[in-house]
Amino acid sequence: MTRLRAKVWLEKDGVPVLGDGRAVLLETIDKEGSIHRAAGKLGMSYRHAWGIIQKINRAWGEGVVHSTKGGKEGGKTELTTSGRALLKEYHKKAAALDRFLK
Repeated sequence: MTRLRAKVWLEKDGVPVLGDGRAVLLETIDKEGSIHRAAGKLGMSYRHAWGIIQKINRAWGEGVVHSTKGGKEGGKTELTTSGRALLKEYHKKAAALDRFLK
């Protein structure tokens, strides 16, 4: 049996912002509360994960994560309101495409 497949990503002004891999990184950061832990879970270095976040920020035009430093319980990273909206938009459009392909 054959099946039509497609990859989906969001672009802004012709520049890629978010696709499957970047979405997974943001979701994992949100779940783990840490870029470092998310990167480790995904088998990438912190530096690589940070580079991806910077690419998303530049393409999106806004920061998608907010980090707080150290303290008693250590630092924390969470998605910004804009980051959550971007991820929601990505999933909404990916689901619509998936429904169309089925």
